[in-house]
Parts: sequence; C-alpha cells; structure tokens
Amino acid sequence: MATLSLEFGVAGCVAPGHRVSGDLEVVHYYNRGGEALVAVIDGIGHGEQAAATARLVADTLLGHPQEPLAALVSRCHSALRGTRGAVLSLASIDLRRALLSWLGVGNVSGVVSRGAPTVLGGQEELLVRPGVLGSGDLPVLQAAILPLRIRDTLIFATDGISRRFSDRLAVGTNAQVLADEIIARHCPGNDDALVVVARAG
Repeated sequence: MATLSLEFGVAGCVAPGHRVSGDLEVVHYYNRGGEALVAVIDGIGHGEQAAATARLVADTLLGHPQEPLAALVSRCHSALRGTRGAVLSLASIDLRRALLSWLGVGNVSGVVSRGAPTVLGGQEELLVRPGVLGSGDLPVLQAAILPLRIRDTLIFATDGISRRFSDRLAVGTNAQVLADEIIARHCPGNDDALVVVARAG
C-alpha cells in the first residue's frame, strides 16, 4: 500500500472584543514524516489567558508527539493544573499503515467523512469524553482507531461552530476551501471558533 499524504485547511474567528483567540490548532509530522499529530484546543474563556492556556497544551503535545494519545492527554491535564483549563480533541495518523487514532475530552467535535461513495456509513463521529483538562479527574481514556482511505476527510471544530457543520459536507473540495466554507456557514461570530480539515490523498 502506498503511503498516504495529507492536505490541510485551517480557518477560524476571534470572539468579539478580543484580539486573540483561545482556540488553537496543532498540525505536526513526526517519525520521519510517517505520522502526523492533528489537534484542536479550546482554552476555557477568551482572550490572552485562554490563548496562553491553549499554547501550553500545544507545547506539551509538540514535546511528546510519539506518545499514545491517552498518555498525551494525561500529560496535558497535569500541565494545566492551576489554570482555567482547556478542552481538546486530537488524532494521530499513521500514513504508512493508513490508520487514524483519535480521542477527545470536552466539546471539540470530530468527524471523519468518507470520501468514497461506496463506503457504508459515510461519516464517523468522535465520541468525546466529558471533562476539562486541568480540572478534577480525567475519565478513563481510550483512543478509537479507524482505517483511513484516500479522499477521507478528518474535521475538528470547536464549540464556536454549529454542530450542524458536518451536514452535507462537500468533501471533494480542497481542504482549505472546505474549512473556509464551514466557518462562513456555521460560525455565528459570538465566540472564538476554529476548524481544522485534514484530507487524505
């Protein structure tokens, strides 16, 4: 099997009255380019403080991208003690084996939309666990694993985007165009919002 490639699109908006967003993405290749870590972080609250919390999560992820996802989330949980906290959904994509592992804590939505019309169950939804990183105890965490095929599309979206964003997705379009369309159609503009699209090729 040929190694998959990824095409990315990122789009977002900042809550009214603030200069920076508390929502942040991580897109990082590791293992000599054979694997990719994709994450969307939503720092609790708005503005500089939420942005700083999200950056702490991102730095933690980037420091240990090869770790199992549950261990990574636990590491972020410890790093955020004493902060307002954050919610997070993330995926590790093994491009050589064409496998996607994903996990979420909080309310960052995740969808894998199948690009091939013959595939039954055209959409997979991430089952996020309740909680806030940095606060209380984490639930039991276990990553789900999905096969990834050419034209399959992973989408993460924060709660500043309507949960209906995955209805009638135009998954055949360019990843950046799709990200821009989701923001244009499903972002009310009253909160930080971020969408990350990763399309397999």
